[in-house]
Amino acid sequence: NSIEINPHNQFYKLELIINGNNNLISIDEGCWGSLKIIIDTDNTIVRIGKKCAFRGLECGLWEKGSSLIIGDEVMAAKDSRMYVSDFHAIVDIESMEAVNQGRNITIGNHVWLGERAMVLKNNRIADDVIVAAGSVVTKDLNESHTIYAGNPAKAVKHGMTWFEDKYDIYQAKRSLQSGSNSD
Repeated sequence: NSIEINPHNQFYKLELIINGNNNLISIDEGCWGSLKIIIDTDNTIVRIGKKCAFRGLECGLWEKGSSLIIGDEVMAAKDSRMYVSDFHAIVDIESMEAVNQGRNITIGNHVWLGERAMVLKNNRIADDVIVAAGSVVTKDLNESHTIYAGNPAKAVKHGMTWFEDKYDIYQAKRSLQSGSNSD
């Protein structure tokens, strides 16, 4: 197994549980918060980009060769989840074949997962997306600048982005900028 964590991070809780071989976990610089990664298989890849904020994200990989790729500037609120596999097999009774293989999750840049949002296996989220609190991602979310909400998550508002500043702070900065532009 290989674990590469840039020293310029500030995790107050980082939990890595690995039960397997030939797995890679890579965390780039500027990340912070509370993150738990569970790997219970072999040959997986977890890559986390720059400047990500985790307030209690749990990630799970239970199938050989699966991957979790998280872009830059991703924010995941408390009790959010990313599960690359189902943990147990779902089997077709006629063929006795397992039908629920987990392969990957890919999260684009500048994505915000609200509290208790869940991203399930084999899905991709485009850049600059907001996933509302309590939403469940069961298919690709392909439209940037969009808020997705519900179970399953569906587009509810277009032409949106987000900033890490709280509402009041963002509005105050915006007022100062517009005041200085009116001169």
